[in-house]
Order: sequence, then C-alpha cells, then structure tokens
Amino acid sequence: MDMNQAERTAESLIREAIRGVSPEPTLESFGGGVKSCQEPSDGGSEGRVTLTRNYWLKGIPREEAKDVVRKVFGNWKEAGHVVDAAPDYERRVVAANLRSKPDDFLMQVAMGLGGQLSVGVTSPCFWDKEPVSSSLGYPAPRTDAELQERQEAMSGVRSVSSQILDSLSGGRPSSEEPSVLVRLQDGSCYADHQWTYTCEDAPSAERAFRDMARLLGERGWQVREPIAEEAAQEGDAVVARTPDDHEAGAGVTRNRGDAVIRVSAAWEREWPPPYMRGNGQ
Repeated sequence: MDMNQAERTAESLIREAIRGVSPEPTLESFGGGVKSCQEPSDGGSEGRVTLTRNYWLKGIPREEAKDVVRKVFGNWKEAGHVVDAAPDYERRVVAANLRSKPDDFLMQVAMGLGGQLSVGVTSPCFWDKEPVSSSLGYPAPRTDAELQERQEAMSGVRSVSSQILDSLSGGRPSSEEPSVLVRLQDGSCYADHQWTYTCEDAPSAERAFRDMARLLGERGWQVREPIAEEAAQEGDAVVARTPDDHEAGAGVTRNRGDAVIRVSAAWEREWPPPYMRGNGQ
C-alpha cells in the first residue's frame, strides 16, 4: 500500500459509512492526517506511517443521532467488515469500532454527549513511498542509485520508441508498455520496448517503413541493414541508433507481404542491445 491507495481506501470507507443516511450529512474534517507508526501491531518497522481521516457529520438533528449511528454501523457490518466493539445504544455516549476487510483499516462511528456525530478511519502502517512499478524490474532496487538507473533506462527507451513512432505514418501503434530487465549477476539493467505498427495493407506498410528509415537517417540516426541473413530473408529490416545517445537503439522489421511493422527498442550501457545479440551483430 502507498499513500494514494491509503487515501482512496479511507475515503471509500467513509462514503460507505454514510450511504443512505438521511438527512444527508455534511462532512467536516478534523484531527486526521499522517502520523508515524508507533508500536505497530503487525510486528513491522516503526519507520512507517499511518493515515487517518476523521469527519464530523453535520446537519443531523440531535434526536436522530443514534439512528445515524445504527445506520453507519449497519452499513459497515453489511459490507462484511469485522466488529471489534458493537454500540450500546443505552449509553449517553455511543461508539462502535470495526476493522475493514481485507485491508484492516480501523473504523469508528461515535455519538458524543451533545449528540455530535463522527466517523473515522485509520490505515494500517505502510511505507510513505511510491511503490516500485513492476515495469522497473525485479528484484526491487536496493538503493536510490539503482532506482534512478532503472528510471533513466525507462525514460531512454520511451524516447527511442517515441522518435520512431514520430517517423511512421499511415497506421496505428500497439499499446505494449516498455519494461526494465535486470541482470541478476551484477544488478545492472537495460530497458526493452517491443511494439507493432499496423498499416492498412502491405504496400502501405512498405511505404511507411521506407519513409521511417529515410526520416531517421535525415535526423542523424545511424541506420543500416542488419548483417544477419535470417533477417534479410524474412523481409525489410533496419538497425538504428540514436545520434545523441549511443546507449540507445532499435531494430525495425517488416516481413514481405505483411501490413505490420515490428519495433524492438532498447536502452542500455552497452552496444549492441540484447535483442541483436546472437544474430551475427
């Protein structure tokens, strides 16, 4: 869980709590926020944080306050959450405590001596950092320097793909996302992005392919036919390397009679990139 997820879950539980309450209350925030995780019940690190959202329920007549507690408690219970302490409606101060399932957020609805109503939600402990996307490689980076290297690789391969796409016309690209691949032996990484560009028919693809190779060359890319015989036998193919970054390049192929152009972009510290190795390059 990250901060965004904690906030979304907390607000969802609050909305769930007041669903169907009449008259509809006005929510007034109080006393919430992010606090350090003290004596975590899960046995984990105290270096984490918790998120709390507290709201007064305004606009409810005092004589209807207990009915609202019943409604909020009923909403949460019907949603399958676990009851820690059920409300005692015979008391002047009425409160109920629950835990959300499956997220284990602490939840409370309460009515004070003056009939004032409140609902509150507190998250379990979590790290106040954005989670590392699975697209940035596995295992997760151990240091900020490793994370930065992977982010640079991702940015680099996106740039390569973007420039190739900008040189193509008459078709549409696929939606595959790039990813960072990690060499486990030394922790280094490279980014790979394989996608396709589909034209209306084979002649359109041939024109788009040739225009792409010409435009990339005019823009300073190093463009050449591959040495690999199998690539030449399959159809049109070029290998391109960006003019300003010798860590980035791509292989682009079009099989004869095919309306689809295939792009395999890469960014890494060495040349040639992985997708070209073992093919005579």
